[in-house]
Amino acid sequence: MVADVGCGNGFDLRQLVPEHRCRHAFGLDLSAGMLRSLEDLRRTGRLSLIRADAQQLPLRDSSVDAAPAMHMLYHVPDIPAAVGELRRIVRPGGMVLASTNSGDSLAEVYDLFDAAISDLLGRPVRAGPALSFTTETGTAVLEAEFSGVILRRHEVPLAFPAAQPLVAYLNSIREPVISYLGEPLDFDAVLDEVAARVEQVIRAEGSFRTASRGGVFAWR
Repeated sequence: MVADVGCGNGFDLRQLVPEHRCRHAFGLDLSAGMLRSLEDLRRTGRLSLIRADAQQLPLRDSSVDAAPAMHMLYHVPDIPAAVGELRRIVRPGGMVLASTNSGDSLAEVYDLFDAAISDLLGRPVRAGPALSFTTETGTAVLEAEFSGVILRRHEVPLAFPAAQPLVAYLNSIREPVISYLGEPLDFDAVLDEVAARVEQVIRAEGSFRTASRGGVFAWR
């Protein structure tokens, strides 16, 4: 039995359920819309969908063999409470997995983004809050509940020959950035400035280089 906590659109469940890699799975998420996207898997009879808060999971103690919590703990208001729930629902000897980003993942992109916003607003600004659960901070959080926490880091180098993919990515986070800043912002002007700076790097170096940096914590 597997409980995918914060399953989102089911990326991991789609690797498990159709391949019969577990007897039965639970997909738990706070978003009803995300859960609706998994109706096709639910109809196989091997997946139960539950709308739930990771801080108070509606599963019995020691009821699952494994609980992945992939790229979701940094969204939870009370991370220790969610970690305690993961411990509670997994049987002794079972496995918990929690993936997250490094605090400097895509740092080269965000540095340009922050600089463009700061120039437009006329003061130093960060486009969003620092992640509350990263590969750098996660071990201390998890070892409050578990022993033998292991971290497997990964880094994927990225090289962009044009600015457009980076601009498209930053445009996709337009609403949360504006909400976080809490003030009017000409976001299109920010994107134009980022594009100009990225293209300047590309002309000088042949591509704009960054890296996706993160890791997976595992413990029993």
